[in-house]
Amino acid sequence: METVSITMVEDVAVLTIDNPPVNMGNATLRRDLYDALGAAGPDVVGVVIIGAGRHFYAGSDISEFDGPLIDPQLPAVIEVIESLPVPVVAAISGLALGGGLELALGCDGRIGATSARLGFPEVTLGILPGAGGTVRAARLLGVPTAIDLVASARQVDADEALELGLLDHVVPAEDLLARAVDLARSLAGKSRLRDRSVPHANPEQVEEAVARHARKARPNVLEAVGMVRRSAEVDAGLALSEERAIFERLRVSEEAANLRYLFFAKRAAAKALRGKVAPRPVRTVGIAGAGTMGAALARACSGAGYRVVLFDTNPAALARVAGAMPGLTTTETVGGLAGADLVVDAVFEDMDVKRDLFAEVERHVAPGAVLATNTSYLDINEMSRSLEYPRRFGGLHFFNPPDRNPLVELIRAETTDDVTAATLADVVKALGKTGIPAGVGDGFVANRVYADYRTQAEFLVEEGATPEQVDAAMVQLGLAIGPFAVADMSGLDIAWARRKRIAPTRDPLQRYVDIPDRLCEAGRLGRKTGAGWYGYPDGARRGLPDPDAVRIIEEARATKGIAARSIDDGEIRARILASMLCAAVQLMESGVAQRASDIDVALTEGFAFPRATGGPLRLLSRWEEDDVIAALTAAYRSCRVTFALAEPATRGELPQAVRAVLRQVAPHEMFERAASR
Repeated sequence: METVSITMVEDVAVLTIDNPPVNMGNATLRRDLYDALGAAGPDVVGVVIIGAGRHFYAGSDISEFDGPLIDPQLPAVIEVIESLPVPVVAAISGLALGGGLELALGCDGRIGATSARLGFPEVTLGILPGAGGTVRAARLLGVPTAIDLVASARQVDADEALELGLLDHVVPAEDLLARAVDLARSLAGKSRLRDRSVPHANPEQVEEAVARHARKARPNVLEAVGMVRRSAEVDAGLALSEERAIFERLRVSEEAANLRYLFFAKRAAAKALRGKVAPRPVRTVGIAGAGTMGAALARACSGAGYRVVLFDTNPAALARVAGAMPGLTTTETVGGLAGADLVVDAVFEDMDVKRDLFAEVERHVAPGAVLATNTSYLDINEMSRSLEYPRRFGGLHFFNPPDRNPLVELIRAETTDDVTAATLADVVKALGKTGIPAGVGDGFVANRVYADYRTQAEFLVEEGATPEQVDAAMVQLGLAIGPFAVADMSGLDIAWARRKRIAPTRDPLQRYVDIPDRLCEAGRLGRKTGAGWYGYPDGARRGLPDPDAVRIIEEARATKGIAARSIDDGEIRARILASMLCAAVQLMESGVAQRASDIDVALTEGFAFPRATGGPLRLLSRWEEDDVIAALTAAYRSCRVTFALAEPATRGELPQAVRAVLRQVAPHEMFERAASR
């Protein structure tokens, strides 16, 4: 089936792209567009390229980037457009992203429907625009604006695109084709962006644009910024050649491959959340609890267009939130939630508190209302047993701060029905969150893996490392903040409450580090109390090594007869990563996690594990097998109960369950190397 058709509107050839569902650019589409452009007859006075369906050209099929690109590549298609003797107009509706925007910039004119959204998302995938995006954008918009557009990866709507100059006109959707045909007829010959001079820019404005995007930017972003600047210094032909060379180099890099892996992993998770039944409509969201979590949830839901009703028995807490959110509806009684289509709890992490809350909420809301708990660790199956209609109950586990953290775990209780699950998934999508499915289990997915991360970090400190050394070693891996700084920021009392809750069921043979308990007992609950693993003098936001914390750590070691030893950064990272791997394998074996890639999504989205690595599992999948075995051996020896599944590693064997998980996330060449040895 051809993806491009040619029709004539009198003397203008209209090329319609039809590659559902979103007109994604792939080898077939490029070939058909290349051929169609070449078939435009000698009698035409202009050409219009338009998309069938909602979108113009949503971008390139990035699955093609893992192998050699098939000709004709996009620069060749754009070269044909520029070489035609007649004007070519891009008629843009919906998405024109990445290669789609580059295609439009290769045309002589651009007209957009009000639905148009344009942007360069390439830097989020470890690359840069590679079909003239940096070169033509600089010539159309000027260097400072082009830097912002390319380096930010943001999408602009039709109105902003018109204001910037990306679009020549914006028209109603029903007029798009006719107005594009008129524009093609009215243009006086070709108007190639590559032939234009780069608009003059004040050097200070250029430096300001560079500085905005240079801070903490990944190397590919810096290269994209540099290429925009370079395009103003050399002729277009050389700039296009240099841009393509950088694109090809970055495309085959490990970082770009990892980011593509995460792109498809998030897509797989989203697909798994989509049910086969229709969701219930949700217009009003009730939130129970006006503390930090509840206030942030209210902001997130309100920002997504939901009407929000916030319940709390504390009028002062309600007043604080309402003062920051004009128009918010508040209530001091559960009955005030009666009109909510969805009620989410943000109350204290206690089973009885949450169970009593939902039992009362259920008496007030409509029969079709959905109830969701935001618990981080509690058993939602047990929670559901107090409900009269448990089929409409499930879990939506948000991560702090929920108005900014993109991760949400959607947890189905044993009684959750398909309509409820579909409704919760629809809300996750509407909030713009990255959702993953999770089963019932202590900590669900992300917190369960992070618990073993934190556990191993505490083992390392008990053996001789300092908190600041462990944090620095993980920051060197690419994390923005280490585990002890995170604990201080979140509050040590949260994990302390969990440890006390599960203490009766803890295996007495399992290694237990009591240093965090000693810190909490001393009133060192983290940054909020001015002291935790670190000290925070005079309200400082960044912790400093604290002699009192050192004393508590040394006393704990002495009580157990542990002589501190020197531990290098490599051992720290290897043991922590191996511990996370063990937790991931247990999640897969128990069915709490559906896919290994969901775990990488959870850690990169929810806990800012460096995306450039693809996540902890993807990172380990690239290690040599002997190195994985050595790391698992060290983790096993740190606690033979917690990391029991790693025992085969002590005999030089990669546990089969570990191999199966790593195989799911690995580039194929890892196991090809292993098989060849």
